[in-house]
Amino acid sequence: MTEEQVTKAILAFLTDNGWNIVTFDFPQSGSGKLLRPNNNVSEKNKGGLIPDIVAVKGGVCLFIENKDKLVVSDFRKVASLISDNQYTNDIAALLANYIVHKIYYGVGFPSDKWNKNAAANASLVDFVMGVRADKSVELLYHRPHENILP
Repeated sequence: MTEEQVTKAILAFLTDNGWNIVTFDFPQSGSGKLLRPNNNVSEKNKGGLIPDIVAVKGGVCLFIENKDKLVVSDFRKVASLISDNQYTNDIAALLANYIVHKIYYGVGFPSDKWNKNAAANASLVDFVMGVRADKSVELLYHRPHENILP
């Protein structure tokens, strides 16, 4: 399963379940919204990142980084979004037309790639979505006591 197939399956799942897609980016397309660090005033794209999917529903926003396989560095990249608050200005601008009370950051990849290594790193992010071979989507992990998918 390719990263694009993962992204399409998650987009379909979110849309079918009433989520508003704010922005999305297919692999290597550059079609998504670039988020720049708050302190980036001189170099246009330095330190920037493009989330694969940003979706909003019921005051909840999801930022999702998708892959075709488990990449631990992506868990760490998403974790830095949670802890560093480096992108708050661009995130606020991106979500200006939405009412958002809570933002969750997660990763999506094929369900058959879920293993001990993925489970060991899952707590770095708020949630992990898996895409099954039939393109259905499952929530493989979420932080305890959090309602990730309203």
